[in-house]
Amino acid sequence: MFNFRDSDLIKYINNVSNKPPTIYFLLESIVNYGKDEKTKIKDLAKEGHSRVFDFEYPITSNISKDDFEINLLNHYMMRRIGQETFTAFQIQLNAKLNEIMPYYNMMFDSIEGLDIIKETTTKVGTDNSDTVTKVENESTAHSDKRYSDTPQNHLTNIQNGEYVTEYNYDTNTDNSSTNGTGSNERNYQETITRTPTNKIQSLKEYQKEIKSIYSLIYDDLDELFYGLI
Repeated sequence: MFNFRDSDLIKYINNVSNKPPTIYFLLESIVNYGKDEKTKIKDLAKEGHSRVFDFEYPITSNISKDDFEINLLNHYMMRRIGQETFTAFQIQLNAKLNEIMPYYNMMFDSIEGLDIIKETTTKVGTDNSDTVTKVENESTAHSDKRYSDTPQNHLTNIQNGEYVTEYNYDTNTDNSSTNGTGSNERNYQETITRTPTNKIQSLKEYQKEIKSIYSLIYDDLDELFYGLI
């Protein structure tokens, strides 16, 4: 790991050329200055963005501050800064972001609610319903009447039907039912999940909105840079 003071690095960046440096040169100097093992170009913005954006500016919590800064640096990677020194560029970048970001933050926030995966709704309530109760009763009565005109026979002969002159066996059935109504209260919580029918289209729309906002930001920041080299 190398050691240097920020003032030494800035002096090196400012004096290395008579022309204003490109963002690539700035990041290469910030990230790889004095290192034996160099960071690859594709990772320069990721490793050096916090050194370029070493100031405060308003940015919504709905987007990543790191990703935002990395995107800006990668977009302007081969552009020369519009000021003679790195410090002057930082001052202008700071002022410009504080000017424009409150407006663009509102634009980012306006698409924050676009859920491209699913929409979940939770329903909580109380269900009051009447319960109907039906009670059915059934009773059966049997009447067994037997008579024999031969009283000399044993009673068992009458009961088993061997000597029976008259015989009546009656069955009476009584059916009744009762209806009752009661109140039943039930608390419930229901979660309903809906998935967009076309996820690819939703992703396209989301990306389109994000790119549109970044394009507007780039248009505002272009004045901080020279034309394309």
